[in-house]
This record gives sequence, structure tokens and C-alpha cells, in this order.
Amino acid sequence: MRPCRSRRAGATIIELSLVLTVAGILTTMTVPRVRTAADRLAMRGAVQDVRLALAIARDQAVRRGDYVAFVADVTVQRVRVDANGDVLFERDLGARRGVTLTATRDSITYAPTGLGYGAANTTIVLRRGARADTIVVSRLGRVR
Repeated sequence: MRPCRSRRAGATIIELSLVLTVAGILTTMTVPRVRTAADRLAMRGAVQDVRLALAIARDQAVRRGDYVAFVADVTVQRVRVDANGDVLFERDLGARRGVTLTATRDSITYAPTGLGYGAANTTIVLRRGARADTIVVSRLGRVR
């Protein structure tokens, strides 16, 4: 005589529903944290890109003994360093980091002495999601 098997291998619909519900709850708790961390990392990288562009502009003005401009193009979310029509450095903050850029002035020019050339401070604001960071460049060209 054959023994009767009443146990089946596999999972019931109730068990599957329970596992999917728990997975959904864990996902909804984790996604905002991941998004916040991604925004923080993108902002940190964008701030470093802008500070690097400002440092390159100042350094190249001194090295070349000529005027070099840092340009913040807010229409395309890009920063670049120009020297006599040559682009020495360029970063697309919108496409690369997902960051929006606003600035009180569209450019900062450094003189051959390394000092800013002009009469106004410049404020550059970077935003992504709920995060925002501000970089202030004094009229002498110092970055804060």
C-alpha cells in the first residue's frame, strides 16, 4: 500500500502576499533615505566642481599672466573657465550631477595678480532636491 501524501511543496497565496507586503514596506522605508544620500553626494560633487573651476581660473590667471574668466552659464547649468577664447575647464552640472545652478553674476574674472577683477561679490547657489549649498566669491576672488 502506498502512503498518502497530504503535504505539497510550494507556497500558498497568503504566504506570497505576506512576503510581498513586507518587501513593499521595507522598500518604502528605504527609498527616501537612498534619495537623500544621492542628493547629498551629488551636491558634494557639484560644490567640488565649482570650487575646482574657481581655483583653476585663479591659478591660470597667475600662471599665464593674463585675465582668465570663470563663467557660470545658468541657462544650461554649466561652469567653465575661459582664457582668451580657450576653454580650459568645463563641467555640466545639470547633466552630470542633476544640480540646478543660479548665480548673482554670470562670470568672475581673475587678474594676472590672482585677485578678482570687478567690483562685486558673487553668490553661486547649487540645488538638488531638498538640498542647497551656497558658494560666495568675494570681489577680491576669495572663495567661501
